[in-house]
Amino acid sequence: MPANVLSEACAGREPAASGNLQLAFTVAGLRVEMVSVPGGPVLEAYPALDPFLTKSGPAGMSLSVDWAEEIPTPEGRPVFDSGGVWTLYRRGSDSEFIFRSPATGDAPYKAAILDDSFRHGRVLLSRHVFGRMPAVYPLEYPLDELLVIHRLAQGEGVEVHACGVVDERGRGLLFAGHSGAGKSTLARLWQGAGGARILSDDRVILRRDPEPAGRGRILMHGTPWHGEARLALPMAAPLCGVYFLEHALRNEFEALAPGRAAAELLARSFLPYHDAAGLEFALQFFAGVVAETPCSVFRFVPDATAVRGFGGNERVY
Repeated sequence: MPANVLSEACAGREPAASGNLQLAFTVAGLRVEMVSVPGGPVLEAYPALDPFLTKSGPAGMSLSVDWAEEIPTPEGRPVFDSGGVWTLYRRGSDSEFIFRSPATGDAPYKAAILDDSFRHGRVLLSRHVFGRMPAVYPLEYPLDELLVIHRLAQGEGVEVHACGVVDERGRGLLFAGHSGAGKSTLARLWQGAGGARILSDDRVILRRDPEPAGRGRILMHGTPWHGEARLALPMAAPLCGVYFLEHALRNEFEALAPGRAAAELLARSFLPYHDAAGLEFALQFFAGVVAETPCSVFRFVPDATAVRGFGGNERVY
């Protein structure tokens, strides 16, 4: 693959400082750096994150990590309740994510406090819950993804529920779909066809190319938050087509008008719905994406014919 078509976001594992007290990964050009304070926990990553670990570079988000004997729940009503393990509170201009689980009792087991720019913050881990572990990953899912989503909402990009494929011609093809739409199935079909690279089979980040030579084109980036196919690469490629997946009895395309395409992208995105400015940015960002990129519904049969000789909107099976 030509170097100007695919760009490596990072390579290799971070050589940890004494006792593995430092850890950093890069996703979509955003480097997240974690540093354990003196006496804090030893850090480690989970296997899917390994390809995204970085050796060096400026940190786009810096986090300190420390133990906490007790993590208090902030006063007042939460800004957002996920209905799962995390709840978001505001403390002044800071955002505070509080994590609870029935498996660990009523008390919070983790907290992450970020400034209003999502560039600096700290993570507190319950010593009672994590203290006996030889090493921990402080941003255990979903916190790592949450922090990246909120940082992107500062006018930097959007994460989409999609499979990202770079075909043998170097074209970035985004196959967007809700759970069960066939993203992982299509990723495996592309992988089996040969010549293509799968950036992710479930979550892809879209950002403007920051390099002058890129002239502001839309890039799609792989993420470590894969789906059932467990496919993820720390790479980026220029976006050349957006396809909304539907199961069908034959393979066919239906071109979409920009307005509908933008709405369909919004419905398949991971957004901080409590953040009005972030939502406004996403709307404007998607308006640019659909104005610059052909968008279609792709109705497909889950077999090799779905990717054989895939040419774009001009081909109808």
